[in-house]
Amino acid sequence: MAYRRDLIGHFIRTSEREQRPCTHACCRGYRVHPDNYPTVLPSRTLRRASDNDLSTHFQRVTQEDTPQARYAEDQILYEMERRDREAKLKHDRREARAANRAAARMERESETERIFLEAEAFTRGNWTNLKGTARGITDREILLGRESVFARYASEEARDYFTRNPRPTAAYFRGKSGVMDYRVADVRRMSRR
Repeated sequence: MAYRRDLIGHFIRTSEREQRPCTHACCRGYRVHPDNYPTVLPSRTLRRASDNDLSTHFQRVTQEDTPQARYAEDQILYEMERRDREAKLKHDRREARAANRAAARMERESETERIFLEAEAFTRGNWTNLKGTARGITDREILLGRESVFARYASEEARDYFTRNPRPTAAYFRGKSGVMDYRVADVRRMSRR
């Protein structure tokens, strides 16, 4: 059985029509399902109403000439402005997050390129050992790849450089040092895995 909400917020069956007595427990058949809102809306109804329902209600209350109708106009206008401010704030936050991500990505890329150029100069282009060259391991895999790949296929020059300097890993960009002690015993142990 499908349910929907009427304009006063009660869950009703879809078969129940508007302007018929409400069978909801608090109404007990004394009140009908409204086909429109009361003039002054309760705050819960105001927040829950769709933009189309609010604009329809606003058009109806502008035709009346009572103090309640003026209050309802102000109430609806304030709610529409609040929704616009909220949407603009959400949009601004989304743009700020995107700008922050782009700035962080550019910073990571430039730092990675700086470390790559320094390591390239230090190793004189010799990034991999004989096994790494035979396997086709690239300099980017040594620089950014898994620790096990580095331990297995990095050249002695690359190990010397990265003993003193950090590899640009995710931990490095989170603020951790990233400098590893690549001793020969550790390398042999990791290369057997």
